[in-house]
Amino acid sequence: MIFKRSMVSELANSAGGIFTVLFTIVLTVGMVRILGMAAGGRIDNATVLQMVVYNSLTNLPPLLALSLFIAVLMTMMRWWQDNEMVVWFSAGGRSLFAWITPVLRFAIPLIIAIGVLSLFVSPWSKAQVEISRTEFAQRDDVNRIAPGRFIETQGGQRVFFIDSVAPNGNEVGKVFMAESRADKETTVTASRGTIEINKEGDRYLVLHDGRRYETMKNSAQTRVVEFESYSVRLDIKIDGPMRASRVSALPLTWPLVALNLALLAIPLSCSSPRAGRALNLVLAVLLFILYLNGISVAQTWVEQEKIGLFQGLLLLNGTAFLLCISLFIRRVYMMRWLPRWTSFWYWRDRAGVKKGER
Repeated sequence: MIFKRSMVSELANSAGGIFTVLFTIVLTVGMVRILGMAAGGRIDNATVLQMVVYNSLTNLPPLLALSLFIAVLMTMMRWWQDNEMVVWFSAGGRSLFAWITPVLRFAIPLIIAIGVLSLFVSPWSKAQVEISRTEFAQRDDVNRIAPGRFIETQGGQRVFFIDSVAPNGNEVGKVFMAESRADKETTVTASRGTIEINKEGDRYLVLHDGRRYETMKNSAQTRVVEFESYSVRLDIKIDGPMRASRVSALPLTWPLVALNLALLAIPLSCSSPRAGRALNLVLAVLLFILYLNGISVAQTWVEQEKIGLFQGLLLLNGTAFLLCISLFIRRVYMMRWLPRWTSFWYWRDRAGVKKGER
């Protein structure tokens, strides 16, 4: 029919523009955040571009779901404001249920794409992000040490200072190391050092001709030890491949979220041309924020094993679907949210009738 074709065409144009704007914003914000992490030494500078791509792929399912929701909402709100809905209602004798078919006709391909992205692309990109961060965190300390400046390792518990590094990268000169533990503080100085790897693959910095100062925190006792050779383990060999956490890489609910949001946008768009669109927009924003918070809460409960994955899906999306049904019933049959006797005007009219009878 004419109104179906026109709606699908307008939805496609709106969704494309909305997704472009949202994706550009998210890409820019993500790039700034990742560059800040690289500048702070939390990720490798060589992986900045990869992290930006992984972050963009991770955000594709929610961006597509939000674009679908905004496109349906804004398109139908424009039809209400321009009185086009009144024309379709009066000409075809149709109810609001007739708009479900064209909306789903446009939404189903996007929902399928969101499902594919949620099942395969998004978990893979999340896993790659976690693996990249873990690899950088577990990288050997020598690779992160540059001559002439202090470098913190092991979460700030150990501080290195190396005056010089040989061209081969396996010998260092004039080493200073400070290490803080729960009960003592250790300071080590050495004239030189070498990097060695044992049979298990663990890497050590072997210091030569130095001193070790050990001070107890609960007393003034200090011990000084002179050594010819002192080994400090720098990294630990990774025996197996690192994997992302199971729950964080699992798709939680985005295909169902996209379906519910597309259906919710239909009754939320209903408005009078004289009333304006502010109230509908505020209600739509509030519902979307609540939905996002519900997703976060459900994912946290699943990670903490308070509920199962399918229980979380059913509880969250089932509640949203029941709300969608109630909104349709309210808009189509003009039912009151509360009984009539709860209204102030009801009791005022009854008081006026009784006064007139007297």
